[in-house]
Amino acid sequence: MAPVAGDDEDLSRLQGPVLTAPWAVLFDMDGTLVDTEPILGGALLAVFGELGVPAQAVRRNVVQGSSVAGNLAKLSGLTGSAIPAEELYARVNSRVLDRLRTGITPLPGAVELLRALRLERVACALVSSSYRAMVDAVLPSLGRAEFSVTIAGDEVRRPKPDPESYRTAAARLGVEPGRCVVIEDSPAGIHSGLAAGCVLISVAPTREPVALAVDGLSELTVGRLARLVEGGP
Repeated sequence: MAPVAGDDEDLSRLQGPVLTAPWAVLFDMDGTLVDTEPILGGALLAVFGELGVPAQAVRRNVVQGSSVAGNLAKLSGLTGSAIPAEELYARVNSRVLDRLRTGITPLPGAVELLRALRLERVACALVSSSYRAMVDAVLPSLGRAEFSVTIAGDEVRRPKPDPESYRTAAARLGVEPGRCVVIEDSPAGIHSGLAAGCVLISVAPTREPVALAVDGLSELTVGRLARLVEGGP
């Protein structure tokens, strides 16, 4: 089982201060705080293996970074059966959720940055394109108390790359978008945050006009984020 971000004593200590910093941090989930792609790949192999599709064919047709629905669209023609796409989705999604509920290891630097922000009274939000069921399955591994707000992809009318998700998170935190740092890894998420008027950090290579691009969360500190909000390097 993957380590959970802090025990009850740690969370009690972190929950003490009122979040009063005049800025906030809005985190994407998958690819930024955790990496669920190996879990999705394993679920696809299992489900299509039961239907007689060779593992090699599944691996060849899985698109890295694609959604469950996107991968199923490529793979469904390999089954040779009339199983509806909705049923295939349900089978894969069930396996993914079951695996996530056993715990997932956060990406390097994630737990440390979340704790540091909470100790400095900086509010954080989790803003994901994943559905609520997946967000709730991942949250225990990150620490639910680390986020003042969580928004899932099925809770907005227009998901990323539309700015609705990030604008909604900023509004719920009571912080102007221009004083919110968005940390993202995908083009759709970056476009969403930029359109919302937030300060963008990418943890993946990008040509988009972000304020900062880094190799991972371990490169970020509370002080560095605060300087970006104020327009510094």
